[in-house]
Amino acid sequence: MALDAIIVRADGALAETEDLRAKAFAQVFSEAGFVWSFNREQFAASQRYGAQRARMAHFVRQSLNGLPETQDLSMLVKAMDRRATKLFGELIAATATEPRPGVRDLVTAAKQEGLTLVFTSMLNAADTKLLLRNALGGWASEAFTIVIGGAESEVDGDAACIQLYLAARDAIVCEAGACMVLEATVAGARGAEKAGFRVINTPSAFCSERGLAVSAAVFDDLPTVLKSGDRRIKTLIADQRSDLIASLQRYHAGLFEASSEPERSATMRVADILKVKGSSVKTIEPDATLKTFAHQLNAESVGAMVVRDGAGGLKGIISERDLVRGFSEYGVELAGMKVSDLMTRAVVTCAPDDGVAAVAKVMTQRRIRHLPVVKDGALVGLVSIGDVLKHRLDEVQLEANVLRDFAIARG
Repeated sequence: MALDAIIVRADGALAETEDLRAKAFAQVFSEAGFVWSFNREQFAASQRYGAQRARMAHFVRQSLNGLPETQDLSMLVKAMDRRATKLFGELIAATATEPRPGVRDLVTAAKQEGLTLVFTSMLNAADTKLLLRNALGGWASEAFTIVIGGAESEVDGDAACIQLYLAARDAIVCEAGACMVLEATVAGARGAEKAGFRVINTPSAFCSERGLAVSAAVFDDLPTVLKSGDRRIKTLIADQRSDLIASLQRYHAGLFEASSEPERSATMRVADILKVKGSSVKTIEPDATLKTFAHQLNAESVGAMVVRDGAGGLKGIISERDLVRGFSEYGVELAGMKVSDLMTRAVVTCAPDDGVAAVAKVMTQRRIRHLPVVKDGALVGLVSIGDVLKHRLDEVQLEANVLRDFAIARG
């Protein structure tokens, strides 16, 4: 059966949205009176529980320390879920959203080939359309002929994903067997397959899922479907866009097998970087003046500092680039201003077990030069783009040496 339609899931497959969802969760838990802390790794791992409400319930149970669940608790989780959905929608509206590599090219090529494009999301219909337009702009968002948002439902987890894709199947004129789904989560892949769709999975950089218990093909992102030797590709040329559609059509027809795991290096991890550079982190308090911060940058010969309060809590990060931006905006007034006036509050972090390749991808896509390393809620180090690139080069050199030694031995 020929490929007639491509379904793109919003959460992760279109764009990275998990950091925004984590912010919404944090605010909801604070409003509900829970003392809740998490790191990116723990939040990503909660995706195994399914959709948002199931993940919310998981964290609430953790906060209750094993106390029995009641009907009142169930109602609380539902209320927190609704509030998180509202906050998530507000964050989407207020935040510039960058589509993942290859998605815009996929839309262009699919329209040229006459394929139907469908957009699905667990968000309500209005927020679903907002996310689509925010990520792709005018003409690209209008290329999707069907947009399906999530609806208020008593089901959650895998069941919610199945319902979402059953709704997509009912909305599309062609048969499910003529469609392919672009997913980014395990639960979503399972739901799409239950509805009869073939699935391509491009796991989010904020996703810790491994070992898909489904038959989905797994790739880093859409450009890697082309098996290109250059993993830095972000925008495809015309021939590559055609090749991308051709590759998807071959996979849909079952003419080639893809890896069951993302093509990510697992050899070197952030912990390896910290073993070399150490876990010492230069910090500064949010009430310190920017003049003090500038002196400390110079004295310590560093490019950024983590902002921590008196209790050691992570409040933000500030870099020499922030100083340049601040001087441009405030001029001579800058010296007397506080670190909290310029620091980045929404800090993206990584974990010691994160692969160096995955961290490099996050830093490149989000244009971040420094990442705090967090384990079990505690700051254990700081890595820079220079650290990451050096270790990636070391890793590539190691692989080259192994291949050379193997070739010599075979000769």
